[in-house]
Amino acid sequence: MGPRRKIIKTYLTLNKGGEAAKDVEPKDYMNHFSHEVLCHIFRYLPLQDIMCMECLSRKLKEAVTVYMRVVKVVDLCAGCWWEYMPTGFIDASFLTLLKKMPDLEQLYGLHPRYLERRRVRGHDAFSIPGVLEALQACPNLVGVETSHLELVEAIWNYMPQVHILGKFRNRDGAFPVPPENKLTIPIGVKIQTLHLVGVNVPEIPSIPMLRNLYLQWVRLIKPQPFKDFLCVSLRTFVMRNCAGPTNSLKYVPLVTGLASARNLEHLELVRVPFLGGLIQHVVEDSSRSGGFRNLHTIVFGACKNALEVDLGYLIITAARRLHEVRIQPSLTKDGVFSALKMAELEFPQFETLHLGYVDEFLLQCKMNNVELVKHGLADVIENPGIITDIGMKAVNEVFPCIKYLLIYNCPHLHNAHNWITDHSRWIRLVDLTLVRCHAIKLESFSQFIEMLPSLEFISLDQMFREPPKGCARVGLSAGTGIGVSSALVSNQNSNNDNDNHQNNHANVNNNNNEENDAQQERAAADLPNPVNEQRLQEAVQDGRPDNTDCNSGQNCEQSVTSMGVDEEQAGKLL
Repeated sequence: MGPRRKIIKTYLTLNKGGEAAKDVEPKDYMNHFSHEVLCHIFRYLPLQDIMCMECLSRKLKEAVTVYMRVVKVVDLCAGCWWEYMPTGFIDASFLTLLKKMPDLEQLYGLHPRYLERRRVRGHDAFSIPGVLEALQACPNLVGVETSHLELVEAIWNYMPQVHILGKFRNRDGAFPVPPENKLTIPIGVKIQTLHLVGVNVPEIPSIPMLRNLYLQWVRLIKPQPFKDFLCVSLRTFVMRNCAGPTNSLKYVPLVTGLASARNLEHLELVRVPFLGGLIQHVVEDSSRSGGFRNLHTIVFGACKNALEVDLGYLIITAARRLHEVRIQPSLTKDGVFSALKMAELEFPQFETLHLGYVDEFLLQCKMNNVELVKHGLADVIENPGIITDIGMKAVNEVFPCIKYLLIYNCPHLHNAHNWITDHSRWIRLVDLTLVRCHAIKLESFSQFIEMLPSLEFISLDQMFREPPKGCARVGLSAGTGIGVSSALVSNQNSNNDNDNHQNNHANVNNNNNEENDAQQERAAADLPNPVNEQRLQEAVQDGRPDNTDCNSGQNCEQSVTSMGVDEEQAGKLL
């Protein structure tokens, strides 16, 4: 019996003359295509549409079967990584689907809206054991993309050879951290990007393949969560508002582990209570091995014990490749930029500077500091930045090629036109943002704007307010958040310096006294602290990874000045 001929139906219609005319039905070109052509077309269609074509004709059903046998990469979300996979799957149907794809290597878009933890006899559901069974039915499976916490932990435990593709980011993160959001990370898991938001994590182990690590609102459960931390391939490390150990010495392995990541480009620490002076010591210790040398971005925000030397050493080490720096208010001081000026460094790629940086979560959060501490965050109260016009002049000389400048809540800035000098005029500055810098004078700011030839965008928020009674005596305006007594103490020297800078007739005796005081302060800062130095060196030696050694005895014996709080904590620990 020969093949059946396809019957073409004809229809009779009347033309303009009233005569009958035959109309031929349009041909079905899809059924005339070969399987190879149809499989090539299926590559550009979502999987859900491909499966729907099975019921259209026998030819398309055969083409879909051939395509499923040879396909190697499948995306269940059709390229929309923020979406969920199609609903309606149960364990049996998902297993049937993956059995049709024996050569499957990469499965993207495995983002189920809900998964049962266990199977229930007599109840058809989509469960974690069912997904694992379906994945194990693909012998050539290399990687899976998912965002489910319990599913990714099950894959790590039962299928350790499978990579986690793309960027893993859980979708149910919140603050306060939900107790049901838990994730245990095994040592050496195969993942490149890990973004955790609102998760309870016992510890951060050694992950050699990890390149990007984002931790936000993460509760670190174990007393020493960074004991085995070592990610040599790390390029981005972000730790924001995490609930971890309150003892500053517990963060020594974290900093030493970051120093071992030679390709680290982005370092962001927000509300991380690491030991003051620790970064300075680690930078000196890893100078030969190139620690922190490839940094592009440095962000310090609400780090309770951070010192000026920690920030300064990082900036000096990464001077050649540094692009952006965001500095918390407590480090927004004249002395930081005066020291960088004395170092006489060049920053050829530097573009963005943010002074008085405060994290968006702290600005938008309705909780006060006491409530945040109850949820495990570090106890930090930020005051406005104390940088003055002299410090901004040093900023201009240190970073002459800056393009984007943002200053937040610096009430001690008065005369903006004094920031510009004849040798450096910020000729590349394009974007200028000033927020809550109330004391800047409008006339001086107008002169400052005229000196910027490339300026394109200006953003001013809560500026040029009239000071209330009493604030004029201490050089402040409304909304600074500083008490009168603290303002008198912190502003006395800066206001005198501004007045001496503006007037040519200064008091010589006062200048000599200020120079003597400054020399005494520098000498006191250079004095070593033998008790804290010995404890800090012992902690660094204990927390240093096995593959990192001290450069020389001279570098290891240099003194580190830390805060009194750290000394008390170190004494309690030791």
